[in-house]
Amino acid sequence: MKSENERLQEELNKNLFDNLIEFLQKSHSGFQKNSRDLGGQIKLREIPTAALVLGVNVTDHDLTFGSLTEALQNNVTPYVVSLQAKDCPDMKHFLQKLISQLMDCCVDIKSKEEESVHVTQRKTHYSMDSLSSWYMTVTQKTDPKMLSKKRTTSSQWQSPPVVVILKDMESFATKVLQDFIIISSQHLHEFPLILIFGIATSPIIIHRLLPHAVSSLLCIELFQSLSCKEHLTTVLDKLLLTTQFPFKINEKVLQVLTNIFLYHDFSVQNFIKGLQLSLLEHFYSQPLSVLCCNLPEAKRRINFLSNNQCENIRRLPSFRRYVEKQASEKQVALLTNERYLKEETQLLLENLHVYHMNYFLVLRCLHKFTSSLPKYPLGRQIRELYCTCLEKNIWDSEEYASVLQLLRLGLAFLDIQLFGAQSGQELLLPLSWEANPSHAANLG
Repeated sequence: MKSENERLQEELNKNLFDNLIEFLQKSHSGFQKNSRDLGGQIKLREIPTAALVLGVNVTDHDLTFGSLTEALQNNVTPYVVSLQAKDCPDMKHFLQKLISQLMDCCVDIKSKEEESVHVTQRKTHYSMDSLSSWYMTVTQKTDPKMLSKKRTTSSQWQSPPVVVILKDMESFATKVLQDFIIISSQHLHEFPLILIFGIATSPIIIHRLLPHAVSSLLCIELFQSLSCKEHLTTVLDKLLLTTQFPFKINEKVLQVLTNIFLYHDFSVQNFIKGLQLSLLEHFYSQPLSVLCCNLPEAKRRINFLSNNQCENIRRLPSFRRYVEKQASEKQVALLTNERYLKEETQLLLENLHVYHMNYFLVLRCLHKFTSSLPKYPLGRQIRELYCTCLEKNIWDSEEYASVLQLLRLGLAFLDIQLFGAQSGQELLLPLSWEANPSHAANLG
């Protein structure tokens, strides 16, 4: 489950990271072209800036920025710096953090050159002039072929760009941002800077923090990550609403985890941690959790169950209800014959696996049918429908009866439309009016 979650995170971020990498590569290629063209000197005053809107789930941002930094170092440039507002209260600390991180960037060059870089670091004064001088010295000494083989794109550039990520752009002091942007724009010809603004709320915050004279020095492109609710839906779909993982949680646990997500932090990572904690508690407290694995392995393990484990199976409330429904001869065999019990348990696990396959298939079909109905009687998200199904027999609920009524109205409307088309008449009464007759009455 952990590896699947990591793979899922990479897949969800792939499109976003690919677009960012493409933007950075185009920006730096344009920078190199303009640096050779005297007519492009005006454009050199505009700093390429990616406004990355990540949402209010701030606790998930560190993981996203960590993956982004790795992707940029592998594909664009070894010089990637991440800064937070709490570490940069003024311009002095801002430059200090920027320079110290830049000089610690991992570049695969000769050890002597590394020593010279560290010597330079001790003697450096924290200013944009010294930073530009350091950059020119390092890039001139470093042979592009000596860069990491993974950095296929950055190795093609003798002067790779410097990417500065402001993780929480909204929290930075306005004066610090303004001063850094103004100073950096004056050194772009010798210090190829690209900015990435991490934004939790809205890109409008850029223009609220920066006056026009400063924001005009930025060439901004907007990038939007997947919303946290869509992210959670994808995680549930891949980790819970599947037969790939036999571990399932009940409606109370799912409701608690979902409520924490919706009403507390919107953090998908905290939701996953809660899921992992539930998994840990299950394996720690349940003796039969040894059977919580894929079907072939579970059937194999059943053959090696001890006498105590067989007794634990017989004590299960679900198994006792199953035994009560059997004939008396079979009841005796299940309660006294361990070999027969193991064979029956293997058969029951097979049936449970088939049940889950059919269950999730029908659940998705029902969600497709009902997610677009007026007022969403069974919920707008599949997790809402899943919680309802775990809590009770959904076919006995009032919401399900309402869904059936709406579907019947929809089918009746389609029949009327079909009859009207065959009669050469046009009936343009929308389905929403059939479901809500008051709309049609209001028109009268």
